Amino acid sequence: MNEFQIYELANLNFINNAIYLLCVIIMTALAFYLIRRTRELNMPTYAKGVMTLFCACVIFFGLQVSSYLVATQKNMSFQLSELQNAGVELSSSASSIIERYGHTVDMGPAPLAPDLPSIVIWGTIAFMFIGGLWFKYPDQK
Repeated sequence: MNEFQIYELANLNFINNAIYLLCVIIMTALAFYLIRRTRELNMPTYAKGVMTLFCACVIFFGLQVSSYLVATQKNMSFQLSELQNAGVELSSSASSIIERYGHTVDMGPAPLAPDLPSIVIWGTIAFMFIGGLWFKYPDQK
């Protein structure tokens, strides 16, 4: 595989990731809307349980999309460093990708795990989901 093919595969993965991210954003907005409707209609506990399950699926899907983005970036760096170790002369942009993501041949292929900012963002959204469903509103006077 040459440098162009690595870029092409990575770009296809980035396009797929963008489509999935759009789906996650739509599902997150839908979850917030349904949480609001659940509060407005004072739905029973089993409806809140179903909504909690739906929100957990949204969080899981969001973390997975984040994980695939990170894995694509690190694996692109890994594959380019493989080429570099094989003696192929790389372009300056390929060298900067290796430096930016820092995943080299010595580390092996990247695991499927999200990065810390993604974990913090999705943890915050999960707290907002749970709070919106299960926390009580303060008394309004």
